[in-house]
Amino acid sequence: METIKGKSSSRPRVRPLEHFDKEIRVEFPRNLREENPIGTRFRADVKVSQKTKNGEPSGNPYLVATDSSIIKLEFKPSKSIKAIKLNTVSDRAYEYIEKEFKTDPSLIQFLDFREKAYQNSIIEPKKTDSTSSNTKRSHIIKTYALSRANGKCESCNDDAPFLKRNGQPYLEVHHIIELSNGGSDSPQNVAAICPNCHKRVTHGQDAEEFNNKLKNKITELEKELTE
Repeated sequence: METIKGKSSSRPRVRPLEHFDKEIRVEFPRNLREENPIGTRFRADVKVSQKTKNGEPSGNPYLVATDSSIIKLEFKPSKSIKAIKLNTVSDRAYEYIEKEFKTDPSLIQFLDFREKAYQNSIIEPKKTDSTSSNTKRSHIIKTYALSRANGKCESCNDDAPFLKRNGQPYLEVHHIIELSNGGSDSPQNVAAICPNCHKRVTHGQDAEEFNNKLKNKITELEKELTE
């Protein structure tokens, strides 16, 4: 079984991964649910229970984990995006991704997320009606770039300079060809880079050359991920 984000509560819940329907309710120690990150897996003996009323079954059956049998498993999903909410600017982005995938964002596999990023690419962005001519951006593209970088600048390859308050690496998402100049909002046109590289690609004497190198690097990276 594993911990997931509760649908009707901010508290995490536990669901079975085999033998039972994943939607069945599981009684599981609260401290283990709340002290471990979403996606933590456990093995435990369970018993099927059901409440009764006047001697008759009442409500749906549920599982009760036997405390003494609970074992925390060492499990790290391969290329998974964990805590997508922590990699984004706002809760709105998190909610968008959750709605798009119809599942807990912390359980989304990297390659599935990459496929969705391409589906959500905007090749010819449309400008909004605001006076600042802001261009519509896809939250999923930005989140994909941050997840692809995995905490390292996609330009200089150094680790992110610091961790944000939520514990996530701080990187900035750069559009290689700016949206205002007709650049696409797509995986091939975004890079998650450190503030120093972002300043260089924007204000440096060699900004154009530096940006072209970054473009080639991201193009090659996306090709490798396709293979």
